[in-house]
This record gives sequence, structure tokens and C-alpha cells, in this order.
Amino acid sequence: MTNRTGRFCFPPVEGVSEDVSGALVLSNEQEKELLRSCWYSHDARWYMAVVREFGPETANVLNRRVCRALGEAEMRRLVKALDIAAPTTMQELVKLIEAAFRFFAPPPLTELEIRVIDDYSYEAWLKRCFIHENITKAGIAPFYICAAHDRIQGWHDALGLPLAELPPALLCSKVQGQECRPVIAIQPPKA
Repeated sequence: MTNRTGRFCFPPVEGVSEDVSGALVLSNEQEKELLRSCWYSHDARWYMAVVREFGPETANVLNRRVCRALGEAEMRRLVKALDIAAPTTMQELVKLIEAAFRFFAPPPLTELEIRVIDDYSYEAWLKRCFIHENITKAGIAPFYICAAHDRIQGWHDALGLPLAELPPALLCSKVQGQECRPVIAIQPPKA
């Protein structure tokens, strides 16, 4: 239900004034944060349910597959919402990837820098990663295969800019005491 401003609110309670029920309204930022938190909680619980039922190997395979498909849907929706065409230069691609991170995993969830390397590749330096933090807290870091790269692959799939190589199945770099600085290369156009 929406109130006079078009914002979500609970339906009025009989005998309670509209002003009181209007107090249950969230700001745009609060709504976005609540939705993100709920989504990531769902994602983590789904993963752990698969681990318990089928083991970590199956959970990792399915998680990577789902994250790639999710990334593809996310990017298609983002491009449509922004009403833009697919990028044609690496600079345009990086600008869109940065926008996707700001929307889908904004600070403080993820803090990163992206830099163009050449016409077909860029480097993404993840200084802070909520996935790393959460798998460490949950105690699953020793067997969790990072699916963030698969999500980014899905973004590229949606844009018609396939990666030069499929993301490898790797444990979290940060868990291993390394920086997470993947170089992401797209396939050059066929001559």
C-alpha cells in the first residue's frame, strides 16, 4: 500500500489516524538497504541449506551458476533502468561496472577501484568485500568458492561482451591473505 507521497506504508488501522500509520514509512535509502539486506540474507541461507543437504562441492557449483544468471538479469535491468545502450569502449564499460557495484553492492558492503588496462581489459581492486567478511564470520571460508567473478561474468553476458576466459573456481583471495585484484578481459571482436 502507498501513502499520499507514493511511498510504501502499512494499511491504516481502523480508528487510527493516517498520520500515525504514515509514521511507518521508510526513506528511499532505508528501503534500498532493507531490500539489499534481505536479499543477501536469503542468498546466504540458500547457500548454507545446499551445503547441509548436498555438500560444499555441489553448493559451490550451483552458487556459481546462480550468480552468473543473477548477474545477467541485474545488468539487463540496470541498463534498461538507466535507458542506455551497451558500452562500446572500455571506459564506458568501466563506468557501467562501477555503477553496478554502487547499486548492487555499495559502500560499505564493497569498496573498490577499477582501472582500465587497455582496450579489452580492466582491473578491479576490491579493497573491502562483504562476501569475504561474511564467509569468514560464517566459518565457511575454507571451502567457499568465490562466485563474485561469476556475477561479473553475467554482467558481461548481458552486455554482449563475453569474457576472454571463464572465471576459475578459486577460494577467496582475501581469505588466503592476498589482495583481490582480478584483471578482467573481454573477448576482442572477431576480425
